[in-house]
Amino acid sequence: MSKKRKRISRRRLAGQRVMAHVQTFHLETGKHKPVTAARRYIAEEALCAPAIVNVRRNEHTTDRFFWGEKGLFSAQYAEENHFLFPSLRAIVDCVGENSMFNGLELSADDWEEIEEYEYAFV
Repeated sequence: MSKKRKRISRRRLAGQRVMAHVQTFHLETGKHKPVTAARRYIAEEALCAPAIVNVRRNEHTTDRFFWGEKGLFSAQYAEENHFLFPSLRAIVDCVGENSMFNGLELSADDWEEIEEYEYAFV
């Protein structure tokens, strides 16, 4: 019997669509922990927000981080809470909500939660 796949929330799918427009960088950890390697790379390259940093730990594992104006976050957190980041909101405004979220059918609860955090864009 095959294993059932976990359903990804519509909010996270919406975040994945937004994050697809963000520049991505790839690096190896070297002798550092993944988050330390990501922070060092960001500092050395003077990366501007927003950016996604993929840090390869070994041949099987890659950690994804989101560099935003508020700091370094896991990419999964940024996908699920994309509306909290002003730079990601600017991407949505530039591309357009209708074309960005076309076919997702976000429920009223999803939009209410997003509107609750509208203060984050001030």
